Amino acid sequence: MRWAGCSLTFSPSAKTCFSTTGDSKNMSIFYIIFAYLLGSIPFGYLITRFSTKKDILKIGWKKTSGSNVFRNVGKWQGALTGIFDVGKGFLAVWLAQKLGLSPEIQIFSGVAAVTGHNWSCFLKFAGGRGVGTFIGAALALAPKIIGFSLIPFVLLSLIWNAAIGTFFLFITVIFLSIYFSQFDIAGIFSILSIVPIWIKRLSPIEEIKKAQNKAVLIRNRLIFDNNFLCLDLRIKRLLKRLTKT
Repeated sequence: MRWAGCSLTFSPSAKTCFSTTGDSKNMSIFYIIFAYLLGSIPFGYLITRFSTKKDILKIGWKKTSGSNVFRNVGKWQGALTGIFDVGKGFLAVWLAQKLGLSPEIQIFSGVAAVTGHNWSCFLKFAGGRGVGTFIGAALALAPKIIGFSLIPFVLLSLIWNAAIGTFFLFITVIFLSIYFSQFDIAGIFSILSIVPIWIKRLSPIEEIKKAQNKAVLIRNRLIFDNNFLCLDLRIKRLLKRLTKT
């Protein structure tokens, strides 16, 4: 099948990607639960608690994400949180690969880790945004694709903001997965991972129900991860700070 001048083909593993053949059903279910629990480990909460005795869920935007820790707790704490969040996503998929589980289970394990990060069973289902954990899982599933996709993500995060960078990260992964004939792995994983990440962005739902213009609020949260349009470039704000000093 051809799409936009590119050949849309599936890798040899596609024949087994959505089949439970070869894997014990109980083992597969058990491993997906394990991946969720692994993703649920709230490194941002733990690092903040042990280093400052503060509750990250009461600081900043009240999320366990590395960006919240970095901005509102400390740079080294935020960097360490980001590394561990990426690491648990990578580990969830890497272990599935080492155990010989099917590509299907590898994909769902990555999604389970992202879901666990966003709704941690250890924090009464509070959590982060899941982007770091998604990147880690994608690194294990399709390192070349996520490697290329991180370039626009990092650039847009620095120039504009991380929410816009994340939006284009998913778009880039999906397009590159088609280009490199890995849509059955990287593309499907990205599409499935968008669900828990976007649901988290929409929360709390009560605010949307009360909003006068629900469509605008939903758009702003999905794209900008904010209640308002974020058209101001981060680089402009940084330049203003530098000129003042």
